[in-house]
Amino acid sequence: MGSPAFPGEYIKIISIQFMAHADAALRPLGLTCAQSDVLMFLAERGDAETTVQDIGQHFRLKHPTVIGLLRRLEEKGFVTTAVSARDRRCRTVQLTEKFGEVQRVMHDIRLYLDAQASRGFSDAELAQLHGYLRRVYENISGR
Repeated sequence: MGSPAFPGEYIKIISIQFMAHADAALRPLGLTCAQSDVLMFLAERGDAETTVQDIGQHFRLKHPTVIGLLRRLEEKGFVTTAVSARDRRCRTVQLTEKFGEVQRVMHDIRLYLDAQASRGFSDAELAQLHGYLRRVYENISGR
């Protein structure tokens, strides 16, 4: 099998490989890459009220997909959901203490995977790569 012909193919293949490695590393915690991403997003938001819609917008996911992710995270004890005090039509999502027990490990896994992906690049090359990837993202997302 030859090299991908288009940059988009590389991006897709890299994404698939990254998620596969992340899923394997997170498996002992009972989490998937997608679930981990949601947990880290919630952690980054801190005490700010976060709704199901906020998660969907951030990850560009449809409502049923977000609901499925949150249902599994709630079943595993990592989050709780409740009706929003500001808008009873919305559900808010909060991290539980169980997340605190695995947060450091999740962070270390993310650092390890990033280090693996950037192995052999100089700091200047990484800065350049980040700039290129940001531009690709902006081009694709219409920003």
